Amino acid sequence: MKHLIFAIAIFFAFSTILPAGAIFSSVPPATAPRSPTVRAVASHPAQYLGRLALTGVVGIVTPGKGFIMVDMREYRREGFACLAKDEPTKIPVKWKGAAPKIKQTVRVDGTLVKGRKGYAFIAKKVTIQ
Repeated sequence: MKHLIFAIAIFFAFSTILPAGAIFSSVPPATAPRSPTVRAVASHPAQYLGRLALTGVVGIVTPGKGFIMVDMREYRREGFACLAKDEPTKIPVKWKGAAPKIKQTVRVDGTLVKGRKGYAFIAKKVTIQ
């Protein structure tokens, strides 16, 4: 239970990184989104700034704010135990649309940006796989 509370606290910390209106003006447009793994982006976010398409498993949902996306390979190995670990296996996703369900595999098209308090992945489109 402590680990779940820790994961939720991390999500809320990331969900308040930057106001949505200030984010998109500083991101240069790209022609096509890259499709790295969730783990790769969580491990080295500075290398993945800009448009991305990520596929992962929904771990925690906060309707109207977003969700935590877990690396698919990690989820297959450990289930949601990876949410509680201090390893780069998850990414908070800002999303104000209809919330996906926990355990659903989703593709998220969006933009990874760096703000004053860290990195944020802002979703433009969420597709259930």
